Amino acid sequence: MSEEIRIGVYICHCGTNIAGTVDVEEVAKYASTLPNVVVARNYVFMCSEPGQQMIKDDIKKYNLNRIVVAACSPSLHELTFRNVLKEAGLNPYLFEMANIREHCSWAHIDRRKATEKAKDLVRMAVAKARELEPLEEIKVEVSKKALVIGGGVAGLRAALDLARAGFTVYLVEKRPVLGGHTARIPLIRYLGVRGDDLIRSIVKELVSLPNVKIFTNSEVISLEGGVGGFQAKIRVRPRYVDARCTLCRECEKVCPVKTSNEYEYGIGERKAIYLPYEGCYPSIYVIDPEICTRCGECVKICPVKAVDLDEKERFEEVAVGTVILATGFDPYEPEKGELGYKLSDRVITLFQLQRILDEKGPTKGKLVVNGGVPRSIVFISCVGSMGTSPRAGRYCSRMCCSTIMSSALRIRDILPDSYIYILHKDIRTYGYDEDLYWRSLERGVRFVRYEEMPEVKVSGEKISVIVRDVTIGDYIEIPADLVVLGVGMAQSKYLREVLSVVRVSCGDEGFVKEAHPKLRPVDAASEGIYLAGAVTGPKSVIESVIHGSAAAARASTVLSKDYVFAEPIIAKVDEDLCSGCLICIGMCPYNAISVKQLNDRRVANVNPVLCMGCGTCAAACPSGAMQQQGFKDKQIFAQIKVFSR
Repeated sequence: MSEEIRIGVYICHCGTNIAGTVDVEEVAKYASTLPNVVVARNYVFMCSEPGQQMIKDDIKKYNLNRIVVAACSPSLHELTFRNVLKEAGLNPYLFEMANIREHCSWAHIDRRKATEKAKDLVRMAVAKARELEPLEEIKVEVSKKALVIGGGVAGLRAALDLARAGFTVYLVEKRPVLGGHTARIPLIRYLGVRGDDLIRSIVKELVSLPNVKIFTNSEVISLEGGVGGFQAKIRVRPRYVDARCTLCRECEKVCPVKTSNEYEYGIGERKAIYLPYEGCYPSIYVIDPEICTRCGECVKICPVKAVDLDEKERFEEVAVGTVILATGFDPYEPEKGELGYKLSDRVITLFQLQRILDEKGPTKGKLVVNGGVPRSIVFISCVGSMGTSPRAGRYCSRMCCSTIMSSALRIRDILPDSYIYILHKDIRTYGYDEDLYWRSLERGVRFVRYEEMPEVKVSGEKISVIVRDVTIGDYIEIPADLVVLGVGMAQSKYLREVLSVVRVSCGDEGFVKEAHPKLRPVDAASEGIYLAGAVTGPKSVIESVIHGSAAAARASTVLSKDYVFAEPIIAKVDEDLCSGCLICIGMCPYNAISVKQLNDRRVANVNPVLCMGCGTCAAACPSGAMQQQGFKDKQIFAQIKVFSR
């Protein structure tokens, strides 16, 4: 005898996010009239403790065996409500969520029409709930190892915390050395240390631990499996110089090929064989294969025979339980001509200025323009941020204002008679950095607020900046010896490559989206993958360090277990219906499907650990034998049927 379907429906106000547009009481009243609905309620915040308790109490009181919650996006609270069912003794997959916030109240203005649409969404969710089946989570043995992708300060911090906890760590960095952008910062405020010194202090301890393996000049090219049991393949590109290198510099002296120095953000030059920066790790020269002419001069002169131009790339495969993504950011790159950029060597970026002001930088801390000292320096903030241009992000890069002002104060120290202007849209020196603003004012730095982006005019050796000063309501023209563009943080170019390998999603601005910005800020949507540092958006060095530690702590919650249970929303084969066409094998992006011999015929077989539940195979199956658990044909058709009435 089949079980009687008893459904509870719960409509969330989400404060006024939903209730401000949708008549939630009317929707709840409507839901109570639907077949198999035993109880229907509305509450101000269903995700709150009282809201969750309401569901638990009703499950026991009314013997409910299906639950529908109409609220926000399932990406935010589906897991919350599944846990409610589990705590109440009900299978967590007998739950369906209707999105009446992002898909309804936030998308519409007309209250009547939005309410009718909400009813449609609830009716469809109830129809699917009738067809839901209990699913059993997949037990996975946990590999006590972690993969950290990105060797900047956040990745290093995460790797160190995990290694200290006793877990094996594989750290993969695409560049030839560790440190990222932090290694190039002259001074980190509040810490009172140079960026490269901070990196060295972390790396020193990291390399001393036996359970850490570091891959530089490397990248992850495939990642399969899921939480507890990922399999990663790493490509290790050749350095062409091995550990016998003594840093004698003879190879660099004889190398005939020069290119711009990316470590100095394009200021100065480096050779095809080079050391990125003093004290870097690994402290070994590396050859840039993109520009090397293979003349062999470095091979001939090396006294210890450390150079091998025939070195080949190699591949390593590792099994890990968790993955931490810490690929950082790239500075916004203005187009040629944008605010005079690349039209004059006296228009530079804020990142370039920091390297110039660094005593270990390309000019040894001397600020010189055309052989002389600049008298008028103009900073333009929010370049590439705050929606100031069609290419700019619509976000604040957080650190530009503070860095501009600390740079302005440094210039005031070395050039006390200079004229310094900061053209800004808004001043956002949050926290203790507000002190920078007041000190800048006290020391004669002039602030000009704009609404329209300033114009930089380059005419031969003359540069001027035209800006509409909001305070006086008119345009002013400022002659400039040096223009500094306060460029912000943008998505890492490397992240775009990683996205084809690591299953994470990005927001509109290109940064990786967290599973929940408040409740799971370092979790990716995919279980077992965690996020550290500026991969989720602009952050300071200190914030990135904190973020790295937080990601490591979250990863430790998985690594400390012997087993985890993976979500069963995966594909499953009905072997009686399978015709053995094996179209699904060619369609699967995760190589999760293989051939199984069943008596005298072949059928498809799904590896539940490798399957990521994308549903591609189910969509391609001509016989309907491949079904996506939680999204079976009968469940989807039930929704379509009640919607099309």
